[in-house]
Amino acid sequence: MEQKVVRKLENEIEDAIADVIVGMGLKRLPLLPSKQTMHLMAKAAVTVYETAVENAIGDSNE
Repeated sequence: MEQKVVRKLENEIEDAIADVIVGMGLKRLPLLPSKQTMHLMAKAAVTVYETAVENAIGDSNE
């Protein structure tokens, strides 16, 4: 995937993660993760998506 698309997807997912975590708050979560941790969570999600895309493309070429 293009780096520009990857960065955009990471940013959007990071925002979504932050919204959900802040919305749930400490009453339901034992810890509010740092901005860096939320960024890593978004990067991990995008990596999983990229792998799914690669697998789908690989399966269609067989």
